Amino acid sequence: MDLLDKKILCELDIDCRQPFASIAKKAGSSRAVVGYRIKNLEKEGVIESYITAVNLGKLGYTSYKIYFKLFNLNDKSEKEFYSSMKEAKCVIHCLKTEGAFDCSIVVAVSSIKALDDFLTELKNRFSAIIRDYQLSLVVSSRIFKLSKVLLGKEKEAKAERFSGSKEDLVLDEKDKTILQAIANNANMPIVEIANKTKLSIDIVKYRMKKMQETGIVNTFRAIYDTSKLGFYHYVILLKTRKITKTDEEMLNSWARLHPSVMYITKRIGNWDYELNVALKSIEDFSAFIAGMKKQLSEMLESYDTIINTKIIKLNYFPH
Repeated sequence: MDLLDKKILCELDIDCRQPFASIAKKAGSSRAVVGYRIKNLEKEGVIESYITAVNLGKLGYTSYKIYFKLFNLNDKSEKEFYSSMKEAKCVIHCLKTEGAFDCSIVVAVSSIKALDDFLTELKNRFSAIIRDYQLSLVVSSRIFKLSKVLLGKEKEAKAERFSGSKEDLVLDEKDKTILQAIANNANMPIVEIANKTKLSIDIVKYRMKKMQETGIVNTFRAIYDTSKLGFYHYVILLKTRKITKTDEEMLNSWARLHPSVMYITKRIGNWDYELNVALKSIEDFSAFIAGMKKQLSEMLESYDTIINTKIIKLNYFPH
């Protein structure tokens, strides 16, 4: 992958709905070349999908991250488990992992009862393979642009709130229909969205613009295979002994400035923060951990580590 590919990926990470001509101008290439490169990146699996990032907190949802330790897995039980994750509407994110846990999911629900119902059914159905799990409430994330990792260019983080806020905006059926259409096809042309939703082009344009203005939709971005960019996707789960407002600002600032940190998530539960980090080798990992311990020595109690290996599901719209 050369510099042009990297520039194109970074632009798709910022806004995958922008025209090829716009990407070409920013990347210093032609529209035809950009179109060819994008198709090639898709074909090679570097680009996995295009997603619409929905601000679930504004819609009254509360999101929970759940890490599972699994055992006695065989091909059949593994297939059934991950198929159930794909089918469950409340599961917006599912990953295979290695290390302290074997799988992680994010569940978005509108009530504690909905969470309890989901977990009860899951534990009963898969009691033979779920050894243990850890649950925490997802408060918010600061997501940094891909250009920080690929090009060394720092940009302002995009904050995404995953748990209920006082706004609790309501979507009508037209909004829901549009979001369902573009949840995993964020680069779909307006004409195609209109045809799929059976709404007029003007209504689709207006509704999409309105959802962005109100903050319901955060971004339209490409999802990429970190391993094909030459990185391992490490997840560092942090437990703090104390965390003042000043400490939190320092942690966020350090994460923003560190070239390997892709995003940082705040939690309530067994861990207080989750760092997602792109590193090329075990030596880079060792250096990162040493630097993290030194930087966070006054606040850090302990940490756990996992590696994300495969995205099973990613859909920000749990309908």
